[in-house]
Amino acid sequence: MPSIIISSISGSKGKSALAAAIISRLRNDDVPVISAADAGDLFEADDGVQAVATEAIEPSASSVSVIEGSSGDPSLDISLAEKLDANVILLAGLDEDVKSVASKYGERLSGVILNKVPRYRDVHADRMVAALNDDGVNCLGWLPEDRRLAANTVDSLMDHLEGQLVFDVNTTSELVDNVLIGGLVLDWGPFYFRSQDNTCVVVRSGRPDVQISALQSETTRALVLTGGEKPIDYVFYEARTKRIPLILVDGDTDATMNALDALAPEGFSHPEKLSRLSQLLAERSIIDPILDLVALPATR
Repeated sequence: MPSIIISSISGSKGKSALAAAIISRLRNDDVPVISAADAGDLFEADDGVQAVATEAIEPSASSVSVIEGSSGDPSLDISLAEKLDANVILLAGLDEDVKSVASKYGERLSGVILNKVPRYRDVHADRMVAALNDDGVNCLGWLPEDRRLAANTVDSLMDHLEGQLVFDVNTTSELVDNVLIGGLVLDWGPFYFRSQDNTCVVVRSGRPDVQISALQSETTRALVLTGGEKPIDYVFYEARTKRIPLILVDGDTDATMNALDALAPEGFSHPEKLSRLSQLLAERSIIDPILDLVALPATR
């Protein structure tokens, strides 16, 4: 069966994520997969996915090989594609010289996807897709930047801040999309905290009124209490009842926010990230054309 290589013009363009989404869709169709992609433990329990090193990949008559290629070195991917008789999907940014790089892959290139398109640049992305297709480069479409795909877990936030859990809770693996400061809020508290989804609220330990408002918002995934003081019993009870982690840190709110600004996005190995990317690929009508390419023999 065919092999597919996910390549990119530069780093951090989503090769691992796209590979995982393709593997997930293939497995939903009960297609066995040989994976040479960094999918973490997403498919660890799936007997239909065989994880191997890239150099160990061999053409298979019974499985589709999904391979995470290089970033910025077409020659490596072309060599591998020739060896495996594989198709190549190229991920690119909106401001990269896609046409020039795509030409280096020759007939091995089956499609291009523009990834992480910033908000408000969708018109430019649409025009670029059309221009590439007019120039003979098969551009399958574009994907937007998405907070969920760049989110960190509560655990990673806590580790980065060197914080301490006030009580044990099993929800620290949840993703946090947004961070809000619980300070002087002119709106009704719960309304303010509901303005963003999946939030971590950073608030001074001595503000139980703000803490309760955040706990009532239904979108709060964690509270970071600055100043190192434990919360009052009522806040403790509400948070434990709702299974919302309370994290104590010694620094003040300003220092804590600065520390969070320096936190790099977490890797892709999270089932909710996989679910979100799969949704985007379906909404943007990209995943089916990819599977059509995978189904075709790559022999030139």
